Amino acid sequence: MKYRLLPILVLALATTLPLGATPRGAVDVRILDEPITNLADHAELAARTAQRTAPVDQLLARTSSTTDSLLVPFFEVDRRSKHGVTTLFAVRNETARELPVRILYLTNLDASAQVVEEVRIPGHAVHTVNLRDVEGLQADDDGIARGLVILGVIDGWQDDSDYLSGDFLFIDPHTGFSTGNTLVNVSVSDPQNEFCAGWGTRFFNGGTLGARTDLTFTVDIPGGAHPIDRPTAIGTVYDEQGTPVQSFELRTDLHTFHLPASSLVPADLPNGTISLRFLGTEGVVLLEHSETNRIALGMKAVCRDRVEE
Repeated sequence: MKYRLLPILVLALATTLPLGATPRGAVDVRILDEPITNLADHAELAARTAQRTAPVDQLLARTSSTTDSLLVPFFEVDRRSKHGVTTLFAVRNETARELPVRILYLTNLDASAQVVEEVRIPGHAVHTVNLRDVEGLQADDDGIARGLVILGVIDGWQDDSDYLSGDFLFIDPHTGFSTGNTLVNVSVSDPQNEFCAGWGTRFFNGGTLGARTDLTFTVDIPGGAHPIDRPTAIGTVYDEQGTPVQSFELRTDLHTFHLPASSLVPADLPNGTISLRFLGTEGVVLLEHSETNRIALGMKAVCRDRVEE
C-alpha cells in the first residue's frame, strides 16, 4: 500500500505542537528520548488516569442489535470518479440457512454511522459490496470518503458463533496497486476476538531490497474517557538483533488511520521489529509489505497480549 496522507490525518511532531496538544482528527507521532524495554509496565502507568472500558464496547455500541461482528478496518473510495480508488468487501454466510445481516458504514473520526444497510444472505452465499456503489458516504475535502465498516448477524441467532466470514480489497486503478486481507473478528462474545492491547510486527524501511512497510491501525477509543492529550499507543522499535533503538507515542482521536513504518523507525534502520501497546483500550494492527508498489503482501500483526514483555 502506498502511503496516503489523509487531509484529516496530520502527522505532527512534538516540536511543532505545544506539549499535550493534538488537533481533533489528527495523528501525532512523538519520538521519545529513551527506548522503553517494558511496554506493559509503561502502558499501565500511563493509563492509570484514563478510565478503562470493556474491549470493543465503544465501537460496537453502534451494532448493539447484532452478533458475530466483523470489521472492515478501513475503506477509501473516490466519490468524484468511477475510475478512482475504491474498496470492496465480501461476506459469506457459513450456515445453510438464510441470515439477516446489518452493515454499518462508519466515519473514522467518531465512528458515527454514515449509512446503515440490512441484507439477507442465503445459506452458503456471498454478498459482495463495492463501496463506490454505496450512496451517502461522506467525502473529505479531496473527494475521498474514508472510514470503516462493521457488519453482523441481527439478533435472534444465538446458537452458533461462526455465522460469517469475509475479506476486503483496496484497489487503486491509477497505479494498478491493490491489497487486501480477511475481515477482522470483533465479536465481543467470541474468544477468538481479534482486538488486542499489544501488537508486534516486522518492518522493512528501504535497504537493499527497496521494500517498505505501511501500517493500518483501528482502535476502539473510549468515548470521553481517553482524550487525545494522552497517548493512544506507545511502541518500541528493535533491530534484528533484538536491541531496542527507539520508542514512540501515538496520540489520536481517529478510529482508523494509516502510517508508514518510516514515520516510527530511525531512517538508517532498514528492517527490524515494532512492539506496540494501546493504552486503556484495544485495537487491531494490519500491515502491508511492498516493493515500489509492484509486489505487496497484506498481513495482520501478531497479538502479544499473552506474551510476557
